[in-house]
Amino acid sequence: MVIGQILILLATILAVALSCRQFLFAWRVIHQGGTFDRSDDQNAFDETEWPDVAILIPAHNEERVLAGCLKAMCALDYPVDKLSIVVIDDRSTDLTYTIAKEFAEMDKRVRVIRRPENAVPGKAAAILDGMTASKSEILVLFDADYLPPPSLLKHLVAPFADPQVGATMGRVVPANTDRGLLTRLLDLERRAGYAVDQNARELLGLVPQFGGTVGGIRREALESVGGWRTGHLAEDTDLTFRLVLANWRVKYLNDARCYEEVPEDWVARFRQVRRWAYGHNQCLISYFGEVLRAPRLTLAQRMDGALLLLIYLFPLFVLVSIFALIPFTAFAGNGIVSRVLIWLAPVLSIAMLAPYSQIMVAAVCDGQPHVLRALPLLFISSCVSLLAASAGVILLARNLSMGLAPGWDKTRRYRTT
Repeated sequence: MVIGQILILLATILAVALSCRQFLFAWRVIHQGGTFDRSDDQNAFDETEWPDVAILIPAHNEERVLAGCLKAMCALDYPVDKLSIVVIDDRSTDLTYTIAKEFAEMDKRVRVIRRPENAVPGKAAAILDGMTASKSEILVLFDADYLPPPSLLKHLVAPFADPQVGATMGRVVPANTDRGLLTRLLDLERRAGYAVDQNARELLGLVPQFGGTVGGIRREALESVGGWRTGHLAEDTDLTFRLVLANWRVKYLNDARCYEEVPEDWVARFRQVRRWAYGHNQCLISYFGEVLRAPRLTLAQRMDGALLLLIYLFPLFVLVSIFALIPFTAFAGNGIVSRVLIWLAPVLSIAMLAPYSQIMVAAVCDGQPHVLRALPLLFISSCVSLLAASAGVILLARNLSMGLAPGWDKTRRYRTT
Protein backbone atom coordinates (compact mmCIF):
# COMPACT_ATOMS: atom_id res chain seq x y z
CA MET A 1 0.00 0.00 0.00
CA VAL A 2 2.81 2.39 0.92
CA ILE A 3 4.71 1.60 -2.29
CA GLY A 4 1.57 2.29 -4.26
CA GLN A 5 1.13 5.64 -2.53
CA ILE A 6 4.73 6.59 -3.33
CA LEU A 7 4.33 5.63 -7.00
CA ILE A 8 1.10 7.60 -7.28
CA LEU A 9 2.75 10.62 -5.65
CA LEU A 10 5.77 10.46 -8.00
CA ALA A 11 3.54 10.07 -11.06
CA THR A 12 1.41 13.00 -9.93
CA ILE A 13 4.41 15.28 -9.35
CA LEU A 14 5.89 14.39 -12.73
CA ALA A 15 2.50 14.80 -14.45
CA VAL A 16 2.08 18.26 -12.94
CA ALA A 17 5.61 19.31 -13.93
CA LEU A 18 5.27 18.04 -17.51
CA SER A 19 1.79 19.51 -17.97
CA CYS A 20 2.86 22.92 -16.64
CA ARG A 21 5.76 22.81 -19.09
CA GLN A 22 3.42 21.91 -21.96
CA PHE A 23 0.93 24.67 -21.09
CA LEU A 24 3.82 27.15 -20.87
CA PHE A 25 5.10 26.10 -24.29
CA ALA A 26 1.64 26.45 -25.82
CA TRP A 27 1.23 29.91 -24.31
CA ARG A 28 4.66 31.01 -25.58
CA VAL A 29 3.88 30.00 -29.16
CA ILE A 30 0.49 31.76 -28.98
CA HIS A 31 2.23 34.86 -27.64
CA GLN A 32 4.64 34.69 -30.57
CA GLY A 33 1.68 34.56 -32.92
CA GLY A 34 2.58 31.11 -34.19
CA THR A 35 5.38 32.46 -36.36
CA PHE A 36 9.09 32.00 -35.96
CA ASP A 37 12.02 34.36 -36.09
CA ARG A 38 13.35 34.27 -39.64
CA SER A 39 16.52 36.24 -38.84
CA ASP A 40 18.63 33.20 -39.75
CA ASP A 41 17.78 33.67 -43.39
CA GLN A 42 19.42 32.21 -46.42
CA ASN A 43 21.45 35.42 -46.82
CA ALA A 44 23.69 34.51 -43.89
CA PHE A 45 26.51 33.70 -46.33
CA ASP A 46 27.53 35.17 -49.66
CA GLU A 47 27.16 32.70 -52.50
CA THR A 48 30.91 32.01 -52.48
CA GLU A 49 31.10 31.65 -48.68
CA TRP A 50 28.69 28.80 -48.02
CA PRO A 51 30.57 26.08 -46.11
CA ASP A 52 31.29 22.61 -47.47
CA VAL A 53 28.38 20.33 -46.62
CA ALA A 54 28.08 16.56 -46.65
CA ILE A 55 24.58 15.09 -46.58
CA LEU A 56 24.65 11.65 -44.92
CA ILE A 57 21.87 9.17 -45.71
CA PRO A 58 22.09 5.81 -43.88
CA ALA A 59 20.13 3.22 -45.84
CA HIS A 60 19.25 -0.36 -44.95
CA ASN A 61 16.85 -2.03 -47.39
CA GLU A 62 15.39 1.27 -48.56
CA GLU A 63 14.51 0.39 -52.15
CA ARG A 64 10.93 1.62 -51.67
CA VAL A 65 11.91 5.18 -50.77
CA LEU A 66 15.55 5.87 -51.68
CA ALA A 67 15.01 7.01 -55.29
CA GLY A 68 12.51 9.66 -54.22
CA CYS A 69 14.84 10.84 -51.47
CA LEU A 70 17.88 11.13 -53.75
CA LYS A 71 15.88 12.90 -56.44
CA ALA A 72 14.93 15.53 -53.86
CA MET A 73 18.52 15.75 -52.57
CA CYS A 74 19.91 16.36 -56.04
CA ALA A 75 17.43 19.23 -56.49
CA LEU A 76 18.57 21.10 -53.37
CA ASP A 77 19.56 24.73 -53.87
CA TYR A 78 23.21 24.80 -52.76
CA PRO A 79 26.52 25.58 -54.51
CA VAL A 80 27.40 22.49 -56.53
CA ASP A 81 31.08 22.54 -55.59
CA LYS A 82 30.25 22.78 -51.86
CA LEU A 83 27.90 19.80 -51.60
CA SER A 84 28.36 16.03 -51.41
CA ILE A 85 25.57 13.50 -50.91
CA VAL A 86 26.79 10.33 -49.19
CA VAL A 87 24.59 7.25 -49.16
CA ILE A 88 25.74 4.67 -46.61
CA ASP A 89 24.39 1.30 -47.73
CA ASP A 90 24.12 -0.60 -44.47
CA ARG A 91 24.33 -4.26 -45.59
CA SER A 92 21.16 -4.05 -47.71
CA THR A 93 19.79 -7.20 -49.29
CA ASP A 94 17.44 -5.46 -51.73
CA LEU A 95 18.08 -2.93 -54.54
CA THR A 96 19.24 -0.10 -52.26
CA TYR A 97 22.87 -0.23 -53.44
CA THR A 98 21.88 -0.45 -57.13
CA ILE A 99 19.60 2.59 -56.84
CA ALA A 100 22.27 4.60 -55.05
CA LYS A 101 24.91 3.70 -57.67
CA GLU A 102 22.59 4.78 -60.49
CA PHE A 103 22.28 8.22 -58.92
CA ALA A 104 26.05 8.37 -58.34
CA GLU A 105 26.58 7.76 -62.05
CA MET A 106 24.15 10.55 -62.96
CA ASP A 107 25.30 13.14 -60.41
CA LYS A 108 28.94 13.52 -59.37
CA ARG A 109 27.89 14.90 -55.96
CA VAL A 110 26.48 11.50 -54.96
CA ARG A 111 28.80 8.97 -53.32
CA VAL A 112 27.99 5.46 -52.13
CA ILE A 113 29.62 3.68 -49.21
CA ARG A 114 28.87 -0.03 -48.93
CA ARG A 115 29.29 -1.41 -45.42
CA PRO A 116 30.60 -5.00 -45.14
CA GLU A 117 28.45 -7.84 -43.87
CA ASN A 118 30.40 -8.04 -40.61
CA ALA A 119 29.94 -4.33 -39.82
CA VAL A 120 28.21 -3.26 -36.62
CA PRO A 121 24.52 -2.99 -37.55
CA GLY A 122 22.35 0.08 -37.06
CA LYS A 123 21.84 3.66 -38.10
CA ALA A 124 24.32 5.16 -35.62
CA ALA A 125 27.17 2.94 -36.82
CA ALA A 126 26.34 3.66 -40.47
CA ILE A 127 26.38 7.41 -39.84
CA LEU A 128 29.75 7.10 -38.12
CA ASP A 129 31.18 5.44 -41.24
CA GLY A 130 29.78 8.27 -43.35
CA MET A 131 31.26 10.91 -41.08
CA THR A 132 34.65 9.23 -41.18
CA ALA A 133 34.59 9.12 -44.99
CA SER A 134 33.68 12.81 -45.30
CA LYS A 135 35.81 15.84 -44.47
CA SER A 136 33.13 18.51 -44.85
CA GLU A 137 32.78 21.27 -42.27
CA ILE A 138 29.03 20.77 -41.89
CA LEU A 139 27.31 17.36 -41.76
CA VAL A 140 23.58 17.15 -42.46
CA LEU A 141 21.66 13.97 -41.65
CA PHE A 142 18.57 12.63 -43.40
CA ASP A 143 16.72 9.33 -43.17
CA ALA A 144 16.20 7.62 -46.52
CA ASP A 145 12.45 8.29 -46.62
CA TYR A 146 12.78 12.08 -46.30
CA LEU A 147 11.78 14.52 -49.04
CA PRO A 148 13.32 17.99 -48.56
CA PRO A 149 12.13 21.02 -50.55
CA PRO A 150 14.88 22.75 -52.59
CA SER A 151 15.36 25.61 -50.11
CA LEU A 152 15.76 23.44 -47.02
CA LEU A 153 19.52 22.92 -47.00
CA LYS A 154 20.45 26.60 -46.96
CA HIS A 155 17.93 27.12 -44.20
CA LEU A 156 19.58 24.42 -42.08
CA VAL A 157 23.11 25.63 -42.79
CA ALA A 158 22.56 29.40 -42.42
CA PRO A 159 22.64 29.45 -38.57
CA PHE A 160 26.21 28.11 -38.62
CA ALA A 161 27.29 31.66 -39.45
CA ASP A 162 27.07 32.02 -35.65
CA PRO A 163 30.19 30.27 -34.28
CA GLN A 164 28.30 29.23 -31.11
CA VAL A 165 25.83 27.08 -33.05
CA GLY A 166 26.87 23.43 -32.86
CA ALA A 167 23.77 21.86 -34.42
CA THR A 168 20.54 22.80 -36.18
CA MET A 169 17.23 21.01 -36.36
CA GLY A 170 14.37 21.40 -38.82
CA ARG A 171 10.71 20.53 -38.57
CA VAL A 172 9.53 17.05 -39.57
CA VAL A 173 6.16 16.90 -41.36
CA PRO A 174 4.37 13.63 -42.22
CA ALA A 175 3.82 13.20 -45.96
CA ASN A 176 1.45 10.21 -45.81
CA THR A 177 -1.32 11.61 -43.60
CA ASP A 178 -3.96 10.25 -45.98
CA ARG A 179 -3.09 6.61 -45.30
CA GLY A 180 -5.40 5.98 -42.36
CA LEU A 181 -6.26 6.88 -38.78
CA LEU A 182 -2.77 6.22 -37.41
CA THR A 183 -1.03 8.56 -39.85
CA ARG A 184 -3.55 11.33 -39.09
CA LEU A 185 -2.95 10.91 -35.37
CA LEU A 186 0.82 10.93 -35.84
CA ASP A 187 0.44 14.15 -37.82
CA LEU A 188 -1.20 15.72 -34.76
CA GLU A 189 1.61 14.47 -32.52
CA ARG A 190 4.30 15.77 -34.88
CA ARG A 191 2.65 19.20 -35.01
CA ALA A 192 2.67 19.49 -31.23
CA GLY A 193 6.20 18.12 -30.93
CA TYR A 194 7.75 20.51 -33.42
CA ALA A 195 5.55 23.59 -33.97
CA VAL A 196 4.95 23.99 -30.22
CA ASP A 197 7.38 21.93 -28.14
CA GLN A 198 10.61 22.45 -30.09
CA ASN A 199 9.53 25.93 -31.19
CA ALA A 200 8.88 27.08 -27.62
CA ARG A 201 12.20 25.70 -26.39
CA GLU A 202 13.95 27.80 -29.01
CA LEU A 203 11.90 30.91 -28.20
CA LEU A 204 12.47 30.51 -24.45
CA GLY A 205 16.20 29.80 -24.76
CA LEU A 206 15.88 26.29 -23.31
CA VAL A 207 17.11 22.99 -24.79
CA PRO A 208 15.90 22.25 -28.35
CA GLN A 209 16.58 18.63 -29.23
CA PHE A 210 18.71 17.56 -32.18
CA GLY A 211 16.60 14.87 -33.80
CA GLY A 212 19.13 12.87 -35.80
CA THR A 213 17.49 13.70 -39.13
CA VAL A 214 16.72 16.99 -40.90
CA GLY A 215 19.57 18.34 -38.83
CA GLY A 216 23.03 19.78 -39.32
CA ILE A 217 26.14 19.33 -37.16
CA ARG A 218 29.28 21.43 -37.08
CA ARG A 219 32.20 19.01 -37.31
CA GLU A 220 34.26 21.10 -34.89
CA ALA A 221 31.47 20.88 -32.30
CA LEU A 222 31.05 17.16 -32.84
CA GLU A 223 34.74 16.46 -32.39
CA SER A 224 34.95 18.70 -29.32
CA VAL A 225 32.39 16.57 -27.46
CA GLY A 226 33.91 13.21 -28.31
CA GLY A 227 32.56 12.51 -31.78
CA TRP A 228 29.58 10.46 -32.91
CA ARG A 229 28.79 7.64 -30.49
CA THR A 230 27.04 4.38 -31.25
CA GLY A 231 26.37 3.08 -27.74
CA HIS A 232 22.90 4.65 -27.41
CA LEU A 233 19.90 3.76 -29.53
CA ALA A 234 18.93 7.45 -29.29
CA GLU A 235 22.26 8.73 -30.60
CA ASP A 236 20.63 12.07 -31.45
CA THR A 237 19.51 12.71 -27.87
CA ASP A 238 22.94 11.66 -26.65
CA LEU A 239 24.56 14.24 -28.92
CA THR A 240 22.05 16.93 -27.89
CA PHE A 241 23.06 16.75 -24.26
CA ARG A 242 26.77 16.48 -24.93
CA LEU A 243 26.58 19.63 -27.05
CA VAL A 244 24.45 21.56 -24.55
CA LEU A 245 26.65 20.56 -21.60
CA ALA A 246 29.71 21.74 -23.57
CA ASN A 247 28.06 25.15 -24.16
CA TRP A 248 27.28 24.63 -27.84
CA ARG A 249 23.95 25.95 -29.05
CA VAL A 250 21.37 23.66 -30.66
CA LYS A 251 19.07 25.78 -32.84
CA TYR A 252 15.59 24.76 -33.93
CA LEU A 253 14.14 26.16 -37.18
CA ASN A 254 10.39 25.82 -37.40
CA ASP A 255 10.31 27.09 -41.00
CA ALA A 256 12.81 24.45 -42.19
CA ARG A 257 10.23 21.79 -43.02
CA CYS A 258 11.01 18.37 -44.44
CA TYR A 259 8.57 15.60 -45.28
CA GLU A 260 8.79 12.06 -43.91
CA GLU A 261 6.91 8.79 -44.06
CA VAL A 262 5.36 7.89 -40.69
CA PRO A 263 4.35 4.33 -39.72
CA GLU A 264 1.09 3.17 -41.27
CA ASP A 265 0.48 0.15 -39.04
CA TRP A 266 0.26 -0.10 -35.28
CA VAL A 267 2.91 -2.80 -34.89
CA ALA A 268 5.52 -0.63 -36.61
CA ARG A 269 4.50 2.31 -34.44
CA PHE A 270 4.78 0.22 -31.26
CA ARG A 271 8.29 -0.90 -32.19
CA GLN A 272 9.33 2.64 -33.09
CA VAL A 273 8.23 4.11 -29.75
CA ARG A 274 9.74 1.17 -27.86
CA ARG A 275 13.10 1.85 -29.56
CA TRP A 276 12.88 5.58 -28.82
CA ALA A 277 12.05 4.91 -25.16
CA TYR A 278 14.93 2.45 -24.83
CA GLY A 279 17.47 4.89 -26.24
CA HIS A 280 16.06 7.95 -24.50
CA ASN A 281 16.26 6.27 -21.11
CA GLN A 282 19.84 5.26 -21.82
CA CYS A 283 20.48 9.01 -22.05
CA LEU A 284 18.49 9.58 -18.85
CA ILE A 285 20.90 7.28 -17.02
CA SER A 286 23.93 8.96 -18.58
CA TYR A 287 23.04 12.64 -18.26
CA PHE A 288 20.28 13.30 -15.70
CA GLY A 289 22.57 14.09 -12.77
CA GLU A 290 25.02 15.99 -14.95
CA VAL A 291 22.26 18.19 -16.37
CA LEU A 292 20.95 19.08 -12.91
CA ARG A 293 24.48 20.04 -11.77
CA ALA A 294 25.62 21.79 -14.97
CA PRO A 295 27.05 25.21 -13.98
CA ARG A 296 26.90 26.55 -17.56
CA LEU A 297 23.14 26.06 -17.80
CA THR A 298 20.54 28.35 -16.31
CA LEU A 299 18.07 26.97 -13.78
CA ALA A 300 15.34 26.97 -16.45
CA GLN A 301 17.59 25.05 -18.86
CA ARG A 302 18.47 22.50 -16.19
CA MET A 303 14.81 21.95 -15.33
CA ASP A 304 13.79 21.70 -18.99
CA GLY A 305 16.67 19.33 -19.75
CA ALA A 306 15.74 17.11 -16.81
CA LEU A 307 12.08 16.95 -17.86
CA LEU A 308 13.11 16.22 -21.44
CA LEU A 309 15.16 13.27 -20.20
CA LEU A 310 12.23 12.00 -18.10
CA ILE A 311 9.68 12.14 -20.89
CA TYR A 312 9.96 8.45 -21.83
CA LEU A 313 10.05 7.26 -18.22
CA PHE A 314 6.75 8.98 -17.40
CA PRO A 315 4.56 6.44 -19.28
CA LEU A 316 5.82 3.63 -17.06
CA PHE A 317 5.00 5.70 -13.96
CA VAL A 318 1.49 6.21 -15.34
CA LEU A 319 1.02 2.52 -16.12
CA VAL A 320 2.25 1.38 -12.71
CA SER A 321 0.18 4.07 -10.98
CA ILE A 322 -2.97 2.82 -12.70
CA PHE A 323 -2.43 -0.59 -11.13
CA ALA A 324 -1.47 1.02 -7.82
CA LEU A 325 -4.78 2.89 -7.79
CA ILE A 326 -6.78 -0.34 -7.82
CA PRO A 327 -6.30 -0.98 -4.07
CA PHE A 328 -7.31 2.63 -3.40
CA THR A 329 -10.58 2.31 -5.31
CA ALA A 330 -11.33 -0.89 -3.39
CA PHE A 331 -11.27 1.18 -0.19
CA ALA A 332 -12.96 4.25 -1.65
CA GLY A 333 -15.32 4.41 1.33
CA ASN A 334 -12.40 5.15 3.63
CA GLY A 335 -12.24 8.87 4.48
CA ILE A 336 -8.52 9.30 3.76
CA VAL A 337 -8.67 7.32 0.51
CA SER A 338 -11.68 9.30 -0.68
CA ARG A 339 -9.88 12.58 -0.05
CA VAL A 340 -6.84 11.32 -2.00
CA LEU A 341 -8.99 10.31 -4.97
CA ILE A 342 -10.93 13.58 -4.91
CA TRP A 343 -7.64 15.51 -4.98
CA LEU A 344 -5.97 13.29 -7.53
CA ALA A 345 -8.73 13.15 -10.15
CA PRO A 346 -8.75 16.85 -11.16
CA VAL A 347 -4.94 17.05 -11.10
CA LEU A 348 -4.54 14.14 -13.50
CA SER A 349 -7.44 15.35 -15.66
CA ILE A 350 -5.80 18.74 -16.15
CA ALA A 351 -2.46 17.04 -16.85
CA MET A 352 -4.08 14.94 -19.58
CA LEU A 353 -5.35 18.10 -21.30
CA ALA A 354 -1.87 19.58 -21.71
CA PRO A 355 -0.86 17.60 -24.85
CA TYR A 356 -4.22 18.42 -26.42
CA SER A 357 -3.61 22.13 -25.84
CA GLN A 358 -0.32 21.90 -27.75
CA ILE A 359 -1.95 20.09 -30.65
CA MET A 360 -4.75 22.65 -30.90
CA VAL A 361 -2.31 25.56 -30.80
CA ALA A 362 -0.11 23.94 -33.47
CA ALA A 363 -3.02 23.25 -35.82
CA VAL A 364 -4.41 26.76 -35.50
CA CYS A 365 -0.99 28.40 -35.92
CA ASP A 366 -0.39 26.25 -39.00
CA GLY A 367 -3.68 27.51 -40.41
CA GLN A 368 -5.06 23.97 -40.60
CA PRO A 369 -7.65 23.61 -37.83
CA HIS A 370 -9.50 20.98 -39.89
CA VAL A 371 -6.94 18.35 -38.81
CA LEU A 372 -8.37 18.57 -35.29
CA ARG A 373 -11.29 16.40 -36.38
CA ALA A 374 -9.13 13.40 -35.45
CA LEU A 375 -8.25 14.79 -32.01
CA PRO A 376 -10.95 12.91 -30.03
CA LEU A 377 -9.36 9.63 -31.18
CA LEU A 378 -5.85 10.58 -30.06
CA PHE A 379 -6.29 8.50 -26.91
CA ILE A 380 -5.87 5.37 -29.08
CA SER A 381 -2.38 6.41 -30.17
CA SER A 382 -1.60 7.59 -26.65
CA CYS A 383 -2.46 4.17 -25.20
CA VAL A 384 -0.23 2.42 -27.74
CA SER A 385 2.63 4.83 -26.97
CA LEU A 386 2.09 4.33 -23.23
CA LEU A 387 2.49 0.58 -23.57
CA ALA A 388 5.37 0.81 -26.06
CA ALA A 389 7.37 3.30 -23.99
CA SER A 390 6.83 1.19 -20.86
CA ALA A 391 8.02 -1.87 -22.78
CA GLY A 392 11.14 0.03 -23.82
CA VAL A 393 11.99 0.90 -20.22
CA ILE A 394 11.42 -2.69 -19.07
CA LEU A 395 13.55 -4.03 -21.94
CA LEU A 396 16.36 -1.63 -21.04
CA ALA A 397 16.23 -2.68 -17.38
CA ARG A 398 16.35 -6.35 -18.39
CA ASN A 399 19.28 -5.85 -20.76
CA LEU A 400 21.25 -3.82 -18.21
CA SER A 401 20.70 -6.43 -15.52
CA MET A 402 21.77 -9.25 -17.86
CA GLY A 403 24.58 -7.37 -19.61
CA LEU A 404 22.89 -7.61 -23.01
CA ALA A 405 23.36 -5.20 -25.90
CA PRO A 406 20.27 -3.60 -27.46
CA GLY A 407 18.98 -4.92 -30.74
CA TRP A 408 18.36 -2.67 -33.73
CA ASP A 409 14.89 -2.52 -35.21
CA LYS A 410 14.40 -0.76 -38.55
CA THR A 411 11.18 1.15 -39.18
CA ARG A 412 9.07 -0.35 -41.95
CA ARG A 413 8.69 1.58 -45.24
CA TYR A 414 5.56 1.78 -47.38
CA ARG A 415 6.03 4.23 -50.26
CA THR A 416 7.17 2.97 -53.66
CA THR A 417 9.11 5.24 -56.01
